[in-house]
Amino acid sequence: MTKSAIQPNPNGAGMWKAWVLLCLGEASRMGLTPLATSQLHVVLYLANTLADLFEVTRVRGRVLKHGPFPFFPDVQWEIDRLAFSDVLSIEKVDFGAKNHLSAYYALGDRGADIYEGLLTQAEEARRTARLFRELVSACFGHFLGSRTDIGPIDANYGDANVMDGEVVDFAEWKDENMNMQVAQHLIERLRKLRPSVGRDGVRLYCDYLDKAMGLS
Repeated sequence: MTKSAIQPNPNGAGMWKAWVLLCLGEASRMGLTPLATSQLHVVLYLANTLADLFEVTRVRGRVLKHGPFPFFPDVQWEIDRLAFSDVLSIEKVDFGAKNHLSAYYALGDRGADIYEGLLTQAEEARRTARLFRELVSACFGHFLGSRTDIGPIDANYGDANVMDGEVVDFAEWKDENMNMQVAQHLIERLRKLRPSVGRDGVRLYCDYLDKAMGLS
């Protein structure tokens, strides 16, 4: 696979910014923006763990295990920078307990232009957009409209061998990505009924989360 044309360094902040724009752009196309902070982080996390299904270059396969849903503090820093530079717009803010804020994000005018530009740059960007299109649709078709606390259920984040405050790593070795293991298991089960099923792994994994959370 060729290196991503969005940003040469898959560990860099620029790649995360591109992913945020592509995620919100695809959500906007489906009329699902604004996305709450927790919703955005969950979709970014799931896209990163299931990227192989769409031949997308993973950004970084590590996340700190803390709280009920995967949250990337350094990525939030980049999201805030995009918002304060008018690339993203903050549609509203919820004030929770202990002064915890939850913002709701959409693309600003500049962000919409950049999003369209990303789609014309390279096939990698278009594959990434298709991943987010499938994932946003699947997530909101299942659990994400009402809950984001996937932490205890998610195959990587919920790993009992990783303690709170430790790093969940699903990138250094391919077989460490347990989300992909679950998705591939579900794909193989469905393939017996329908041979051409590969990318359905995104929807199958979201359906797994939904059922494990007792929502279906």
